[in-house]
Amino acid sequence: MKKGILSSIIILLFAGFVFYTGYASIKVPSASYGILVSKTSGVYPKLIENGKFCWRWEFLIPRNSKLYIFSDTPRHFKQAFNGELPSASIYSSLIKGNPDFSYSFDFEFYLKIESENLISVFKTENFKSDEELYSYLENVSLKISRDLSQKLIEMNENTVIASYNVPEIIKSLDLEKKYSPVFLKDVYIKKANVPDLRLYNIARSSYDKFQSVVDEKLSEYASAHAEKIIADENSVKKLTKIGEMLKQYPELNALLSNGSTADVLKALNDLK
Repeated sequence: MKKGILSSIIILLFAGFVFYTGYASIKVPSASYGILVSKTSGVYPKLIENGKFCWRWEFLIPRNSKLYIFSDTPRHFKQAFNGELPSASIYSSLIKGNPDFSYSFDFEFYLKIESENLISVFKTENFKSDEELYSYLENVSLKISRDLSQKLIEMNENTVIASYNVPEIIKSLDLEKKYSPVFLKDVYIKKANVPDLRLYNIARSSYDKFQSVVDEKLSEYASAHAEKIIADENSVKKLTKIGEMLKQYPELNALLSNGSTADVLKALNDLK
């Protein structure tokens, strides 16, 4: 009788140990998901959630399984994007008052990976911790801030916009598709300083005209200078030939010393 009771207790304890060891759901905190990876079965195809019963035999084998925990809470990011329009300092110098052609934007993002996509992203991106998932989403938020900044600048090209319809902008850029499977839960434009693009385009056009004039003048100068170089070179060649002729015909020295200009010119013409 006592042996039977003891055996039952041992069996119950063992069964409890087996149940607890394989009870995956209890290992996952609330508002989080678990991804099970084991040496025997690879990546378990379903997310493990707290409150949803899941028992897996892979946990019974020592050092066989690892459970990766990821928060389901949207991650908050702040991104700033600053810079200036191409050749801004050059164009600004052409306008009275040297207008500022720089831009600056501040954004806030709330991003997450939807639960149905978490396992596939886990496989493709190969992140193994919640911190790595955070870094992945942070990098996406940086790319989105660049896309938004370029779009806001383009929108102000012909008119100054005081407020922005963020959902419409996101839709026009098709950001949900571009950065799928990242879910853009909330996007806020906290600051948007855009330069006067009309004035910038005027300055750029003026600079292009100025540069055309400079190029034309440089071309004229180069052409004239080239002609002078050619003339000088011909003179040097002629003088060299004269020197050679004086050595070959000493009688020319007599003509030069006597100052007979006509005879000298005649002798030089004979050299051609």
